[in-house]
Amino acid sequence: MWNISVLGYDFFYIFYMFFIYSFIGWIYESTYVSIKKKAFINRGFLNGPVIPIYGTGALLFYLALWQSKDNILHTFVMGALLATVLEYITSLIMEALFHTKWWDYSRYRFNIKGRVCLVASVLWGFFSILMLRVIHPKIDLIIYKIPRNMGEILGYIIAAIFLADFIVTVISTVKFDRLLDRVHKLRQELMDYIRTSRLLEYKDEKLEKLSMLRLSNIIKELSAAKESKLKATRIYQTLVIKKNHIRILKAFPTMVAGKRNMALLDLREKVFKKKGVLALSKDIKEEVKGNIKMYVSGILRAIFAGILVLMQAGVIIYLSLKLRGNTVYIYSFLQVISVLIILGLVNDDRNVSYKIGWICIIAAFPVTGHIMFLLWGNRRGKKIDKIVLSKLAKGYDYLKQDPDVVKDFEKQYPDMLRMTTYLQNNHFPLYKNNQVEYYPMAEEAFEAIFEEIKKAKKFILVNFFIIGEGALWSRMHDALLSKIKEGVRVLFLYDDFGAILRTPRSFKRDLEKEGFEVRVFNPIHKYTDKLYMNYRTHQKIVVVDGKVGFTGGMNLADEYVNLVPRFGVWKDNAVKITGDAVWGLTVTFLQMWEASDSSRPVNYEEFMPTESFPDSDVFCQVISDGPANNPRNPIEDFYKQMIYRAKRVLYITTPYLIIEDDMRDALITAAAGGVDVRIITPYIPDKKNVKILTYYNYGSLLKGGVRIFEYKPGFIHAKTMLNEDSAVVGTINMDYRSFHLQYECGVWICNKGVVETIKDDLLKTMEECHEITLEEWKKRPLLIKIYEKILNVFSTLM
Repeated sequence: MWNISVLGYDFFYIFYMFFIYSFIGWIYESTYVSIKKKAFINRGFLNGPVIPIYGTGALLFYLALWQSKDNILHTFVMGALLATVLEYITSLIMEALFHTKWWDYSRYRFNIKGRVCLVASVLWGFFSILMLRVIHPKIDLIIYKIPRNMGEILGYIIAAIFLADFIVTVISTVKFDRLLDRVHKLRQELMDYIRTSRLLEYKDEKLEKLSMLRLSNIIKELSAAKESKLKATRIYQTLVIKKNHIRILKAFPTMVAGKRNMALLDLREKVFKKKGVLALSKDIKEEVKGNIKMYVSGILRAIFAGILVLMQAGVIIYLSLKLRGNTVYIYSFLQVISVLIILGLVNDDRNVSYKIGWICIIAAFPVTGHIMFLLWGNRRGKKIDKIVLSKLAKGYDYLKQDPDVVKDFEKQYPDMLRMTTYLQNNHFPLYKNNQVEYYPMAEEAFEAIFEEIKKAKKFILVNFFIIGEGALWSRMHDALLSKIKEGVRVLFLYDDFGAILRTPRSFKRDLEKEGFEVRVFNPIHKYTDKLYMNYRTHQKIVVVDGKVGFTGGMNLADEYVNLVPRFGVWKDNAVKITGDAVWGLTVTFLQMWEASDSSRPVNYEEFMPTESFPDSDVFCQVISDGPANNPRNPIEDFYKQMIYRAKRVLYITTPYLIIEDDMRDALITAAAGGVDVRIITPYIPDKKNVKILTYYNYGSLLKGGVRIFEYKPGFIHAKTMLNEDSAVVGTINMDYRSFHLQYECGVWICNKGVVETIKDDLLKTMEECHEITLEEWKKRPLLIKIYEKILNVFSTLM
């Protein structure tokens, strides 16, 4: 086998290069960890002194960069890129297969999910220069001094040992993963027992005390438990950890294990501190009552869709490189094309940020930018939009405005007639005879949803953006399944992107077998060539029998009801409507239901309410929007009207604040006119880059007199806009994505009682917030100031 040629290189050479660099990597890593732990630790494979990722990386560097090693800048950039990709893929595979992260860069700035970070990438760039220009010439000498015959014999021995060690390592890693899973399940079993046997006896004031129980206290609580539970406790106490597992724990001190991280901490306590289970995990809280599941099948689907998009990007780069040699002949042609495209964009009726973004891309990348625009910027999804618009138009036919309702509204709110007329002209009728209940937290909203589901007699409509299997989904699934067995129709709609990572591949098929009617909006693999996969339905709607409807910011996953503390306390809000306006929510749902499968039309009349509602002066208009409407976006324009309409008060809650100039100017103008403008955003972000850009947007607003509050307990996901006369509660974020790239919905409510209830909640929330001052904002680190300006160029993509 030694005479085989690999990419033009002798296999003997490649073989020893791989193992020598793997050995160098072992020396480096073992030295680093040993110094840190003040004891010798073998950081290589379980027995052999090698780390294959170093050998693999060195081979990549050599094969890709050796010919261009004299170009230092090229070597640095490509070396950093290759190492970053290798680290990211390795980490991703380990997480997907073993739910374990061998290293974690989360503590460093500019990291991607802790897998890679800017600092490490820069260091790898310098290492690639050092390797190719200093280290590798010496490695060459070593390899060429190895006698061929002896080297081949020794190579067989090394390969056999490495293969055996590789197999042992994989088996041990899999067993380690199973050990973690076993510990996690035992912890779950103990916690579940407390929850099921004791929690129901407690009221809200006891829940806080229970959440602070330590594991030792939990086990004491089990003194009166059944024999099976005591057996589980004894198993937990007497867990046997094998030598290889201890070796893994020592070799990777920064290893994290996702949702099973508490189980990993238990093992570390038991191994390194030699404590019994009664003293383990001092800070355990009742976070295991919910969970966040991730499915490998969903990860693979997402990766596949990403690969399809990257292949298009590869085509762009390839064409750019091929054309580069003919720039003398095509330069004038490109200049003409640039002028034509820019003229077209300037006179286009689309969003200003969209046009400026493409002009910057074309100006920055003279060849690549043109190809990118031809592939992705020239309305290639227009045919799809027409299909969606035709489905929306069908629903509009069932939305009729009662002129008497408008007359009653004008008597009570004459100053707001223009606003309601604008919505009516966009197919959103005004309704009265409604009762509105506001829920300041998603937990309360879902309890109300479950109560209404129990009462269902005819049909239940459910639409969420994110579906995550866990405790909340299990309860929802059981509630809906019981109604199906009673003969109630359940129409279940969800967004493919929102559910892809957190539901199994068979999710839709399994529900259909149980009697659910299921549709999935815009499967991510379907339109990758048009990037239509970027357009999602972000709507959240539940309708029961056409009488009661819910909407708000929450999704169907455990973190939204604080069953798992993902970003501290998760605050969402929602409204329940009982009355005429429920028909607006029903039509909005059915429009998206039909748009998700145009081959099966919907009979709207089957879902019409069959009874009248008592008179009331609570006026509501259900509003919706989406990318098919571009460039006309009624929700964004209506928000501006609410801002300009405000006289004394304007309160906004939004998880993301990435606004365009006209929205920013409207807020500043309102503040300058004496309106008390306040915006609540999260203190703990769910997306770091979006948080940086949100913080960047504070500056001009603070200078203009707008007050900014960050929700200290955690993450505020509620989407609310309120002035002194009306309020909107729904799914609409204050960002480009919500206004232009996603299908959204909400309810505009005009009633002093309801508005005061919402206002009281927002004022109470502000008491838990930290108010950002202009002086504090100006003290941002210099690197952040530079980075946020770069991010701002891509604000329309976030």
